[in-house]
This record gives sequence, C-alpha cells and structure tokens, in this order.
Amino acid sequence: MPEYPVVRFLFIALGVFIICITIYELGRGVWPLNVTSPFFLFLILGACTVGGPTILGGLFGWSATWDVTPGLITISLRNPFQRKVVRLKPSDVLGLQVVERESSEGENTWFVQLTTSTERFQTYDLSTRRAAEDLLGQVNRAFSP
Repeated sequence: MPEYPVVRFLFIALGVFIICITIYELGRGVWPLNVTSPFFLFLILGACTVGGPTILGGLFGWSATWDVTPGLITISLRNPFQRKVVRLKPSDVLGLQVVERESSEGENTWFVQLTTSTERFQTYDLSTRRAAEDLLGQVNRAFSP
C-alpha cells in the first residue's frame, strides 16, 4: 500500500493528544499528592499505554509496495527513517495464500500473505474473500515465469 504521510501525522498527533489531554485533565488529581493520587496516576499511565504505541506506529510502522513481474516480486518497505527493498524469486517463496483477519467489530477482512523462510509479507486488507482470491490469482499469474 502506498505511503500517505498525512496518515502518519494523524497517528502521531492522536497519540500526543491522548497523552497530553489525559495529563492536563487528570494531573490535578495527582498533584498535590493526596489519597486519590494513585488512582489518577493509574489512569494517566493507562492513557500512555494507548498513546505511546500510537505514536510509535506512526513513526516506525512500515509501508509496503509490491511490484510483481514475471519471475520476481519486489517489496519496497519504508518508514520515515528507513527504506528496505526485498526481491524474491520463485525459489525464495515458500507460499502464497489468502488469510482471513477476524474482526471483533464489523466484517472480517482478507489479505494475501507471502511467506519466505525468514519473513512474512502481507498485502492491504480486502473486504471480501473473492477479492483476495482474485488478487492472489493476479500475483500468481504475474509471478510465474
């Protein structure tokens, strides 16, 4: 999936907002120290366990682009700090399959997963199994020499 810098910015901004608004609103319950300070501190730390990973995901999450040509799959991975290109020949690929991602809210989604001896790569989520199987067929046709 192509990289969208605005999405990264939104994740980082959301994480900072979660942490800052919680500290701002509940900080008065922590300082000056009183009987309820541990309770409010616990709530603030809970917000940090949500905001922190959101910020880290925005900063370090990989964005992947697949380029499939006859006999070669090139996967470009990037985040704001690193770029990595993985080139795979048919002998490097252990399997290509459609995988269902179960959702606790809403409909399940599907994606195509490529497995090598050391890594797994996933395409973007698709709304139907049929769409994922069609994408898998396109990848198989283009990848086959």
